[in-house]
Amino acid sequence: MRDAVAAASLALCAGTCAQAADKPPIVVGAVSSLSGPGASSASVQAARAYFDTVNAAGGIQGRRIDYTVVDDQMRPDVARQGAAALIDDVRVVALAGGSSVLECGVNHARYAQARLFNLPGAGVDPACFASSHIAPMNAGPYVSTANALTFVHQVLQRARICVVSPALPGMTDAFTQAVNDWSRRMKAATPSLDVYRLEDALPAVVQRVAARQCQAVVYTGPEGPSLAWMRESHPALAGIPVVLLTASYTSHTARRLSDLATTEAIYAMAEFDPWSSSSMQTTDWRRLLVASQIEPSSLSQGGYIAARALVQVMRGMEGPITRASVADTLERTTLWSGGMMAHPLRVAADGRHALNRSALPMRLIDGKWRVAHHGWITD
Repeated sequence: MRDAVAAASLALCAGTCAQAADKPPIVVGAVSSLSGPGASSASVQAARAYFDTVNAAGGIQGRRIDYTVVDDQMRPDVARQGAAALIDDVRVVALAGGSSVLECGVNHARYAQARLFNLPGAGVDPACFASSHIAPMNAGPYVSTANALTFVHQVLQRARICVVSPALPGMTDAFTQAVNDWSRRMKAATPSLDVYRLEDALPAVVQRVAARQCQAVVYTGPEGPSLAWMRESHPALAGIPVVLLTASYTSHTARRLSDLATTEAIYAMAEFDPWSSSSMQTTDWRRLLVASQIEPSSLSQGGYIAARALVQVMRGMEGPITRASVADTLERTTLWSGGMMAHPLRVAADGRHALNRSALPMRLIDGKWRVAHHGWITD
């Protein structure tokens, strides 16, 4: 497969790569959590794969894209240093495709000051969704928690809902607010919220949650802790539907939990089109992942969308591609419409972005994720 992709790339490149080599590259950066608990490289892998296809076709305005990714190691000081290096590099026109647990909170003010836009494939911490120069492709854990609660309340028709959340840096208060805001909007009983540290012994947490006699559980953690929770929560919570967030909508989770799914109702909230979709964008993403040997996941969808959106913006520019011109274009352009999301996404000059706020419930059946509800749920 890789040989075929290489041959196709050479064919596309003929007559244009020499020109691209003579011009300075367009530098795009990312600060992403590639190591540490809950870290993942899927988003930046997919973004890099998309940029590679653009380069293989001659780049943009005859310039190749140089994708520079910084691993923040889930440490604020490293995230700060990595962002500073990208900000200080005047060649960096934008950031795209990152997926960091904490870097938005650390760096958002400096991105605004430098007028450097960041389009994460997956935003995680609260500042990702409330910053003038950060516009994630995903709906994020707080909106998805609210959408999961709506799915449980309105579709599964369960009244007594328990939310379980590992205590990740800077996220506990945001989950508490998301749960309380949902309860007020829906005029529903406030779900219980059990927060635990990742180093806590899970059996005690499971027993505490089981004592609440939940009719359904929404688990808000990343994929690794989600898998651990699903294993440890049985048999104490057997027979109770569990809704995971989009980080668990992966083929890896499907394989690991396929045995449990034969007797239990396991759901995940997909923030982008399901992999079974026949849309042109999803088909192109799937083909790119197969060629690049990247596992399907919502994170890889987000990275792909971020890279494609930025390329679309830059391809529409007639003048020089610089940090300032990219910022100007982003602020006056509809960023993405029809890109595996329920609604168009827009970056606003005043920071009032129109971000992704939708999710589609999926259920694990026979080792595969299947659409569990006919329509998108939007917070």
